Formats: sequence, structure tokens, C-alpha cells
Amino acid sequence: TTPVIKKKKVADAKANTGGESKVESDYEIEQQRNRVQMWKARVAIDKGYTAFLSLAELRRLIQSNSGAPQLVNDLMSDVKSNVDLMHASFGISVKMDSDGNRKTEVDKNRLGSTLSLPKGRELCARAIEGGILPHQSACEMLPLALFNIFSRSLPPPRDGAAQPTADGEERLLRALTGLVLTIQPSVEPTVLCRSLDMTISIGSAGNLSHITGSRVRMELLHSILSRGKVVCNDAFSDVWAEKEKTFMQILSKQGGK
Repeated sequence: TTPVIKKKKVADAKANTGGESKVESDYEIEQQRNRVQMWKARVAIDKGYTAFLSLAELRRLIQSNSGAPQLVNDLMSDVKSNVDLMHASFGISVKMDSDGNRKTEVDKNRLGSTLSLPKGRELCARAIEGGILPHQSACEMLPLALFNIFSRSLPPPRDGAAQPTADGEERLLRALTGLVLTIQPSVEPTVLCRSLDMTISIGSAGNLSHITGSRVRMELLHSILSRGKVVCNDAFSDVWAEKEKTFMQILSKQGGK
């Protein structure tokens, strides 16, 4: 082997090693980032659970001391601080706009981290079921929660299980379905429209089977479609009809494959 060829081989080897090291380094950084996000999610969920239990007890105290307005007034400050903690666990923030109106926003990534864990899904379900999470907050969370769940492929079948679901997912889906079907207070038309938009987005990406392959996911979708027909009237009727038509076209195309 000539010196020139040998030098080239050494240079190539160094270049390849450097490339592999960079790949490994990027992978390790990504893994570390994921571990940090998971740790943050667990901390947020633990704080949310503590707030959930405190709010349940505060509600009992307020109901049993309705004749003591001063005590109830004192307890309300604890209610607010615990609601803020539970909101934070789901990435929910409540702000005042320039007109002095309350505006509820949901951090998609924070909510996604919480719902990625079984304990987070269970907390969300219990908070909605028990009416501990404020109704408006639960409604604002609905479209993103729906997107988070429907975007995930279904887990492989388990022995003895009729249909696969991730731990805690079925209870959360039933809680969300109950929220949608509640007549008073009702979910607002804009929330139902955004929820259907999320479903259309998933269907457009060719992932409609993530929904149709699960009975409980389909139940949530059906509740949105059925309530949308009732709630989205007057100013929203044309908007809803167009969205529904788009979704049915996607369903027809993918269902025929």
C-alpha cells in the first residue's frame, strides 16, 4: 500500500468515527432531553394529584359550612391556589386580556407530556369526572387532548383483551365523552369545531385507523358529531356542515381502502 493511499484510509476512518460519535452524541442528548421532560411531567402530575385531593376536601368543607360566609371566603383563596396547581399540571393558563376578559390557553406540549403517562391520564379523567377541573378549562383542553389520544397508534392486543387501549386511556376517553354530552353547561360550538378540525387533521394524515380501530375512541368521536349537530346552529351551522362534510369524505375514502 502506498503512503498516499494509507493516509487516505486513516483520514476516512477518522471521518467515519467522527460521524458515528456525532450521531451517538445527538442520540444521547435527545435521550437526556426526553428523560428531563419525563421527570418534569411526573413532578407536575404529582403536584396536580395533591391539588386534586385538596380541592375535593375543600369542596366538602365549603358545602358543609355554607352558613359561615367568613370561613368559606377564607377557603376560597386555597381553592384558587390549588386550581392553579392543577391547571399547571395540564399546561392550562388563565389570563386576562386587554378588555378584562378571562382567556384560557393550553400548552400542547405540557398537556401531551402529562397525557403520555398512565397516572396523568387517570388524573385528567378523575378531575373531569368529579367536576374538580373547572368546566371552561376542561372544554378548552378537549381539542388538544383528543388530538393527543387520536394521534397515537393503538397498542398491540393483549391476552384476553377485546380491544387494545393504553393504561388509563379508556377512563379518560369516557370522561371526555361525558363532558361533550353534558347539556348544562354545554360545550361551546367553537370547541366542538376545533375538536372536529383535529380529527380531520388526523384523517388527512392517513391515520383514521387510530380512531376507527377503538370502540371507546369512536364513542368520543360520535359524541362530538352528534352534539355538533345540536350545538353548532345559527351562526355556526354552515361552518359545522362544511367540516362534517370534509370529515365524511375522508372517512369514505379511507374506509373504502
